Amino acid sequence: MQTRLDRHHPPALTAPTHSGPAGGALAAVGIARPGGALANLQLLRAFAASLVLVHHVAVYAQALRGAARPFATLDTLMGVWGVAIFFALSGFLMARLVTRDAPLVFLAHRVSRIFPTYVAVVALSAGLFAALGQQFGGVSVLALSLAPGGARSSPLNVEWTLALELSFYVGLFLLASAGQARRLVPLAAGWLVLLAVAFPLLPPDSRSLMPPPLYLVPVTAACAPFAGGLLLPRLIASGWMRPATALLALPFLVLCVFVDTAAARWLGGVAAVLIVGAAVTAPPVRREGPVARGTIALGDWSYVLYLAHPPVLLLAGWACPPDWSGPAYAGVCLAGSLLAATLLGPLDVAFYRRVRGRIDAVGPIALRRGVTAFLVVFTGCALWGSTETARNDWAESRARDAVAALPAQAWTSRAAAVAAIAARGLALPPTLRTAVETVERISPTELLVGAYALDPDQPSRSLHLALFCGGRLAALDKPRRLRRDLAARPGFEAMGERRIGYRLRIPADSCSRENAVAALVDETGLMTALAVPRAGW
Repeated sequence: MQTRLDRHHPPALTAPTHSGPAGGALAAVGIARPGGALANLQLLRAFAASLVLVHHVAVYAQALRGAARPFATLDTLMGVWGVAIFFALSGFLMARLVTRDAPLVFLAHRVSRIFPTYVAVVALSAGLFAALGQQFGGVSVLALSLAPGGARSSPLNVEWTLALELSFYVGLFLLASAGQARRLVPLAAGWLVLLAVAFPLLPPDSRSLMPPPLYLVPVTAACAPFAGGLLLPRLIASGWMRPATALLALPFLVLCVFVDTAAARWLGGVAAVLIVGAAVTAPPVRREGPVARGTIALGDWSYVLYLAHPPVLLLAGWACPPDWSGPAYAGVCLAGSLLAATLLGPLDVAFYRRVRGRIDAVGPIALRRGVTAFLVVFTGCALWGSTETARNDWAESRARDAVAALPAQAWTSRAAAVAAIAARGLALPPTLRTAVETVERISPTELLVGAYALDPDQPSRSLHLALFCGGRLAALDKPRRLRRDLAARPGFEAMGERRIGYRLRIPADSCSRENAVAALVDETGLMTALAVPRAGW
């Protein structure tokens, strides 16, 4: 997922990067009730939300302020684990609700839990940013629909989890509507088998694409904890889950350190299912003392915390003086995020309680119309975005084939690339407005390359930026950023609202100022080699 911070996903934080669907687990019950295992689940929600928050604080501190991430691997995994716990919680709770509630009521409750609070936080954030004179991007029909249409900018930078969560709800609704809810256990087990078989067959980029397009949702690794959570009621009833089961999660958590993010989602998902099963079967935590009550309340407010903390982190980056240290910025972010959850959380819970009551009171015809309208919009946006993603993937594939048609030695220097392109008659027109502007070291292992490209004579020309290190392709991407700062320059009058800015991450260990080569390639295979700045390495 590409975001305003241009994170990998994961992320992370493209892609992000890596955050969690607190709304999914909360959607099952809406509010905390005294007694029972629910208190344990609220504590688990609070824990998962804290993991996601700490991860994002570290990523935003690095992206916005250049702060070091001394434990980058650990804080990244904290985000992965937080997401996995939320999905496992949601799977466990949905498995029970989909067999208890009528299908229309089930989906209406789920949708009403996700969308009103999401839209309210986006609107509140947009208004606050506008009042402070700050940019608030990513708002589009596709992003706000929370439909799985492929990676794209979004207002809060965490919507990918909600897109998956809503996809789960729609899938369960269709299953229940077909009268197959009682077959959930074998279907969930089959889904896990499909996920395991598909994982090694998918291209690495597809494993980490968040949110995935609709056609990749069933085989996305991040779905594993939800699918495992669907099995938990049966595993618990069969006696396979005990409080001590949580100890079995430790080896899977340790293994996450040694694999890539996509594989860590699988391993972390297994660990999350074991942890949730242990929490459900453990003796209920007593709501005694301010710490216990406060933590349980934070679990109840975790959906608001999940939605509100990214805007808080951005505002903290703007408000904190530049000379403040990373820890000082982190302290402001944590305090501000918890304050937002404390102020908005009770309103969120009370509002959902009222909306759920209205849904339960509405007639079947009105309920069917409302659910049908949602399904039409959601499915339409998913198909729209997925078609666009498929087209982009095809264009990227053609761009990769085009640069691969030149011999590897052509990409060892700019001079060699210019000569090879000219010899084959593949040069782009000289009217092209383009430059690689910056190279920034954003971590000990990564460099961030900034560039722009526009053909004034053919503004709709699709241009991909390729970065080579030592003759090997290190990164390739389409433009994802608006560059309004260039609009006043001669030759950019035709830019309009087109995205012409690039931000590509490349590995620092294999790239240097001596062996880096940049190139633009269009949909027909025409190319041009660009000079790469010497500063910033």
